[in-house]
Amino acid sequence: MEIILYSIGVLIGLCGIVKGADWLVDGASALARKFRITEIVIGLTIVAFGTSMPEFIVSFFSALKGSGDMSVGNVMGSNIFNSLVILGATAFVATVPVGRRALWVDIPWSIVAAVGCWLICFDMPLWPKATNELTRAGACIFLAVFVIFMGYNFWLAKRSRHAMEVQETTVSNRVITLQILVGLLTLVLGGRVMVECASRVAHLLHVSEAIIALTIMAGGTSAPELVTSIVAARKGSLQMAIGNAIGSNVFNVFFVLGLAGIIQPMQIRDLNTLDLLMFVASPIILWLMAFFFHRINRWMGLVLVLTYLAYLVQLIREAIA
Repeated sequence: MEIILYSIGVLIGLCGIVKGADWLVDGASALARKFRITEIVIGLTIVAFGTSMPEFIVSFFSALKGSGDMSVGNVMGSNIFNSLVILGATAFVATVPVGRRALWVDIPWSIVAAVGCWLICFDMPLWPKATNELTRAGACIFLAVFVIFMGYNFWLAKRSRHAMEVQETTVSNRVITLQILVGLLTLVLGGRVMVECASRVAHLLHVSEAIIALTIMAGGTSAPELVTSIVAARKGSLQMAIGNAIGSNVFNVFFVLGLAGIIQPMQIRDLNTLDLLMFVASPIILWLMAFFFHRINRWMGLVLVLTYLAYLVQLIREAIA
C-alpha cells in the first residue's frame, strides 16, 4: 500500500514538473526577445539555474545528514542523464543544431566540470593525499570557477544584445516575471515531491544509497531539465534546449557541489570506476557528435539513449548482485 501511495506522489510531482517547465520556457523565451539576449545564454543561466534547484535540494540535505555518496552520486547521475537522455530525447522531437559557440565553449565547459569533479573529489595521481572527499577547499574552487562561468555568460549576453535585432513581444514585464518565478517554483516543488516519493519506494525495496542517487534520484532531479528541453524543442527554442542541459551540468558541479561542500564536507565511499568513467565520457561523446556532424539528429539521439540504458542495466545488475 505504501508503494502505491508513493508512486502516486511520483506522478503528482511529474505533473508539476511538466506544467512548471511550460511556464518557465514561455517566460524565458519572452525575456530573451524583450532584452535581445540569445536563447542559449538564457538556457545556460536562468533556465539552467532553475532546473538545477532539485539537484541542489537533494545534495544539500544529503550533505547535512553526512551522505556524501548520495550528494555527489546525485550530481554525477544527473549529469550523465543530462548529456545522454535529455539531449537524446530532445533529438527525437527535433534535430538539434550545434553552433560554433556550443561546440567550442559550452560543451567543453561541461567536460571541464566533469574532469574537475573527478580530480577534486576522487583519488587521482595528480591530486596529492587524495581521500575521496569533497573538502571545503575543493568546494571553494568549484564556486570560484562558477563565478567565472557566470561572469563570462553575462558578458556574452551583454555583447549579444548589440548583435541582435529587436523582436517585438506583447508580453509585459510583470507577466514574464510571474511566468519565470511560478515556473521555477512549480519545477522545484514538483521535483522535490517526485524525488522524495521515488526515494521512499527505493528504500522500501532495500536498494543502496549510491544506486538510488545514480538512478532514481538522478532521474527525478533531472526531470525538470528533461521536460524543459523537450518543451523548448517543441516550441522551436532548440538553442535553449541544448543550453539548458549543458548549463545544468556546469551548475550541478560548480554551484550545487560547491555550495553543499562548503556547508558540509563530504566523504565519498561507494561510487565506482564505471560511474566516474560514464560521468566524464558522456559530455565527451556529446562533443564528438557535435564536432563531426554539427547537429544531434534522431539516430544520434538513439545512440545517446541506448548508451545510458546500457549503463543503467549495469547499475541494476550491481544492485541485485
